[in-house]
Amino acid sequence: LPLGSPKKVSFKMSIKLPSPDTLSFYRRLLKTMMVTFDGDVVSFHRARIEARKKIMENKDLTDEVDIQEKIFFGEECRDFLLSNVIQANMQENGHYKLKIRKDH
Repeated sequence: LPLGSPKKVSFKMSIKLPSPDTLSFYRRLLKTMMVTFDGDVVSFHRARIEARKKIMENKDLTDEVDIQEKIFFGEECRDFLLSNVIQANMQENGHYKLKIRKDH
């Protein structure tokens, strides 16, 4: 090839993705975690990594009943995050200031 002419390279990667329902649930879960851990990047990042790990562990499921059971369990976890997890920041005086949302 003459110098300066681009060489075309193509790659085919075969990556198995979770089902569309699972991906849709994952997006809802991410939005929930963004609300729950607003301003707490470390907690959000840890929760996101754990959620992704669990979803990828089950990406090869093909039985629709099993998939829907996992999504149902995930939705219960998502609801728990929204209604039961409260952020608290320690103030200079040693007391905690709670960040309560209207969902609580």
